[in-house]
Amino acid sequence: MHSREQNQAPVAVVVGSYNTDLLIWCDTIPTRGQSLMGGDFEMFCGGRGANCAVAAARAGCKVIFIGAHGPDLFGKMARDRLATEGIDISHFVELPSSKTGVSLVFHERAAGAHAALIATSANNAFPAALVRKAQPAIRQADLVFTQFGIAREAFLEVLRLCKHWKKRLVLQAAPIDASTYLPNGNYYLLVLDQFDALTLTRQDNLDAAILELHRRGAEHVIVKLNYDSLSFSNSAGRKIQPIPTAKFVQRAGTTECLTAWAGITLTMTGDLSQAAYMGAEAMAVSLSRHGAQDSMPRRSELSL
Repeated sequence: MHSREQNQAPVAVVVGSYNTDLLIWCDTIPTRGQSLMGGDFEMFCGGRGANCAVAAARAGCKVIFIGAHGPDLFGKMARDRLATEGIDISHFVELPSSKTGVSLVFHERAAGAHAALIATSANNAFPAALVRKAQPAIRQADLVFTQFGIAREAFLEVLRLCKHWKKRLVLQAAPIDASTYLPNGNYYLLVLDQFDALTLTRQDNLDAAILELHRRGAEHVIVKLNYDSLSFSNSAGRKIQPIPTAKFVQRAGTTECLTAWAGITLTMTGDLSQAAYMGAEAMAVSLSRHGAQDSMPRRSELSL
């Protein structure tokens, strides 16, 4: 890697959300007005930011997580879980007037389709001041991960600080809706799925969408094409990386797994092809396991 010795663990700062995933397995996702008998209930630690932090920690990074939670049992569960993974949570702060993030998820057994509803929480009240307070950690980082799904002011502050301190910024561009806007910036790596790429750029084909993402400042881009391949692009051109076939269990956390492994590998090697390969390998493992954070592979489990 570029900024520290090869035998030292990279330092990764993750600025993002935490959610507790409340999941019910079902044969069919309920439609409006329906009340159906479902299957097993499971509860997992999740949230795009926290998932990425766990993936990076298991990949061998020293990880600092910047986020917010409420003064409730879910907040205590979040802190305990992240600390157990060896993640520095000194910037994972309690907001007394907010609740910890919660996601209600319906997951179809056979088709693998899912629907989720995410509650308004401390993630949405995430102050930009919290990011500024963590500026010393950002200055020490080899790379910084962030995502949409936190307060807009906090997201923009991450962009500003990474540009100021010339830090590699890895953005998982999700969640996205018709109102989401990606400002021009300096993005070392941008990771998103095909539908989101088209929505974010207002383009009608993937080639045009990827060109627009580069125009807005993305040096490297990885686009997930369903769950069978990745399209990756930089100044050297665009290529395809297959995702290894694995027994499918669930999708929660799998894109965060891809983002973490690809970002870390790219930072260490400077090789986008290798980054896409490692991201695909890790993602395949995550798809075959239960639970967003529980599904993240450790470095020893991958064929490096």
